Amino acid sequence: MSTTEAEYIAASDATKELIWLRHLLESMGVVTDGLTTMKVDNQGAIKLIKNPEYHKRTKHIEIRYHFIREKYEDGQIEIVYVPSSDQLADILTKALSKESFI
Repeated sequence: MSTTEAEYIAASDATKELIWLRHLLESMGVVTDGLTTMKVDNQGAIKLIKNPEYHKRTKHIEIRYHFIREKYEDGQIEIVYVPSSDQLADILTKALSKESFI
């Protein structure tokens, strides 16, 4: 599996969780603005999310992962690029050097 595909699938799964959490907050009376920014550090995945055209190299990705495209097009999520060096989530997913960790 390519890095782009893995990041795309992870972003799609994160979007599903984000929508669920938003509905949970709203059911508790917390007002949300309906737009959440998702920071993605893979430019290939960002291009797949923002460009719904057919991509020959990604035709094997299951349709269920294209859920993120719908939410992006509906304006429920905003996708922005964040360099890997600034990606705060890496502390939870990668082995980091002491300097990076600090």
